[in-house]
Amino acid sequence: MLIFAIFLILVSSSSAYVLEEECLNYTVYPVQYELTLIPHVYKDGNSYYDCDLVITIIANGPNVNIIELDAKDLEIKRDSVQVLDGNVNLVNEYRPYEFDNSRGKLFIYLREPLKQYSLSRQQYFIRISFLKRLSSESDGIFLVQYDEDGKQQYLFTTRLSPNKAKYFFPCFDNPQFEAVFKFKVYVTSPHPSLQYCNTSLVIADEQKRQQSNGYTIIEYIPSPQVALYQVGFHHSKFGSRQTTAKKTNDTLVIWAPGSTLKHYDFILVYGETIINLIHEYAAINRPLVNGPINVVSVPRILHGYEIGSWNLLTNSDTRLAYINELTSIKQMERMKFELAQQLSRIWLGNPGEVQRTRWKEEWFKEGVAGYLAYYLLTQYNNGMVSYKQRLPIGIYGLEMKHKAMAIDWAHTTPALASFNRTLAIEIPNRYKDLVTTKTASLLWMVENWIGTEKFHQALVNYINSRRGKDISLIDFMASLDHDTVECFHQFFNGSTSSRVLNSWFHQSGYPVVNVLVLRDRTPNAVQMKQVRFSYIEKDRVDSNYLIPISYIVQHNQNCFNCFQPRFTIGSQTYTFRENLNGGWIILNRNASGYYRVNYDEETWRLIAKALQDDHTFIDELNRAQIVNDVFALFAAGSLREDIALEVLDYLNKELSHVVWESVVSGFDLLKTEGVKMTRTLYEEWKEFMQTKVSVIYKRLTMSLEQHSNVRLFRSTIVQFACSVEYEPCLLEMNQQYREQIRSNKRLNPDYRETFYYYFFSGGKSNIGGNLSRCELEDKTSAEHLWRLENKFLYRIPKGEPKPLPIMKSTTTTTTTEIPITPSPIPTGRGVVAFIPFTTLLSAVLILITLM
Repeated sequence: MLIFAIFLILVSSSSAYVLEEECLNYTVYPVQYELTLIPHVYKDGNSYYDCDLVITIIANGPNVNIIELDAKDLEIKRDSVQVLDGNVNLVNEYRPYEFDNSRGKLFIYLREPLKQYSLSRQQYFIRISFLKRLSSESDGIFLVQYDEDGKQQYLFTTRLSPNKAKYFFPCFDNPQFEAVFKFKVYVTSPHPSLQYCNTSLVIADEQKRQQSNGYTIIEYIPSPQVALYQVGFHHSKFGSRQTTAKKTNDTLVIWAPGSTLKHYDFILVYGETIINLIHEYAAINRPLVNGPINVVSVPRILHGYEIGSWNLLTNSDTRLAYINELTSIKQMERMKFELAQQLSRIWLGNPGEVQRTRWKEEWFKEGVAGYLAYYLLTQYNNGMVSYKQRLPIGIYGLEMKHKAMAIDWAHTTPALASFNRTLAIEIPNRYKDLVTTKTASLLWMVENWIGTEKFHQALVNYINSRRGKDISLIDFMASLDHDTVECFHQFFNGSTSSRVLNSWFHQSGYPVVNVLVLRDRTPNAVQMKQVRFSYIEKDRVDSNYLIPISYIVQHNQNCFNCFQPRFTIGSQTYTFRENLNGGWIILNRNASGYYRVNYDEETWRLIAKALQDDHTFIDELNRAQIVNDVFALFAAGSLREDIALEVLDYLNKELSHVVWESVVSGFDLLKTEGVKMTRTLYEEWKEFMQTKVSVIYKRLTMSLEQHSNVRLFRSTIVQFACSVEYEPCLLEMNQQYREQIRSNKRLNPDYRETFYYYFFSGGKSNIGGNLSRCELEDKTSAEHLWRLENKFLYRIPKGEPKPLPIMKSTTTTTTTEIPITPSPIPTGRGVVAFIPFTTLLSAVLILITLM
């Protein structure tokens, strides 16, 4: 009976979902768009295109007398607007249409109402002819100017997310409406005033081409049903290179100016490798899409791929081309992540599938795509590809977690589940990174909890089983429980993956677990209590996340549960027994838990001593999490400065890239709005970090190693060293500045963003020279960082310096002589404070004067 009841619930939820999908609020629904485009690319840049548009529509209700379309910055051709019932035009001849360009609306008035489709099965055709003039600043579809072999060239390309299709053609700009798109493009023959274009790409494969009246007419097969933001069009004089996946017919094609194609070899080979890794991961030879994946390199600074694209992907050439003397290692890392993420989105579900896979919660799909991108990057391993052995994503996992935590602490940040069925393109920009990195971090937390192999197998099995069907968060979690919960692996207190994930998806923010070790009893008692983490004291309220707890201890000879601690804690104080034998305990093994940890004072000091004695005894992921937590807890006012400095004091011995990345992101937390910081205290922290970064800075800058990992580490350290005003770093940037002025020498691309930051902070205003887009991208990023730093310094008070240092006395009496070194004076508590000699001498002179 219980199984039958569960079956009924699942059936009813599925039916409700289908009905919800079908019952959209509209009166006129588009079934198909037919676009006939005639591009005119003039050599002087005064370009436009003509378009004849036919939209097949149906009426969703009775008494439809007005058709409302979205259209913006288009020139509608007079008397071209028609609504046809067969051959009969239904447009009101006395008041045919109104075009309100300021509102972006085209209203078509009818002389008789449309018939409701559910009763009549009647379709109608809207015909409109218009002209669209293009510039580099146009929205939706725009003109791009670039130089190739010293000649000026132009191209048209679209970017229609999130609501830009109305700038391309009149349409029903509702992101949940889907329709079929049929394209026909008239390519002009070579002409003295026109630029000949040999490349026209749309979201469907070419069907046929023919010559007529001086035009090459290209017709494309009808597209699958897609939303407007998934439509694309590109028109240029480009060349291409392509590669095909090892196990399927997936073909990746790179389009770029012909003379630059050699710069795209890296991304082409990398893209093929990622597709092969996806097929290896999926364990079935199923193509990602039906047809080629065209990747277009646009000679303009763009910010990533459009989320909904699946077979016509556009991105900035700075995110696709690798030029050794121009592309920095950070730009290379970004281009790798973005393509892996986009290919993961395509694999998870796209309109080009033979059977369409639909995700009910697109924010969840974004998170899974982000997680898979980091997973694939790990397996790619800078070209040393791992197909058979599954490498853990530890370093990338920590990176994505700290990115999410830097945003997620504010009480205004929404819970992930609050996005509900919001389309990924509609998620506000300020939350896009949060949705990706937090969802991915929570999946990583559960993966570490139940085991990597078990988690990935469950994920792959679920995606493969839902091909051509609907995917929902509830269904995924039920499947995950089914595939991973066994008696041995079930959580200590009956919790499951779904319960853990539900607890985090439906609450915003994250907790800090306060740990108190009661060492006055045998075995020791460890008390844990969670509180919501915040930099603002009033927001630190009790929280109720279901936290998977794992830990390591310093001495594990008699440890009860060290090797597989598997329990969760909720809102209540949780106490367990453990034999610590006078040593430390560290929560959050592998640093995969999406929470911070604050220990009692003695435990912190034991951890600090262990780091000083032999920091490698603690795993680098745990060291990385410890240093990041220390910065965050100090910034929040939850950890005393002396303890924070004591824990971080070992950093001059630290050689791990992952730890220093956590140091850098942790130091940035001191500048978070809401942190009680002064300029004086901030300067003291910078001076402290100067002493700690010096060793690794010297080691890396003297090394000639050019491996990707070393380059990335070196770039991070140089940027951080200069940001804390470490003198050798500033001198190096000053030297580069002089060379730049003297010989216009190109900067080391890995130091370029740091140089520009130094340049702006030094009050300089003219970098000089013609900057490439790679250089402009770094310059823009550095200027943004510089403005953030200035904004931070402007809003914090000046503050007061610390009191003079207090030192223990070595004698029981005090001297009355005036020494050359700072002189001690008694404090009355068995300690003395040192006064500078000049200060003491001034006091003596004043006394003599008074006498």
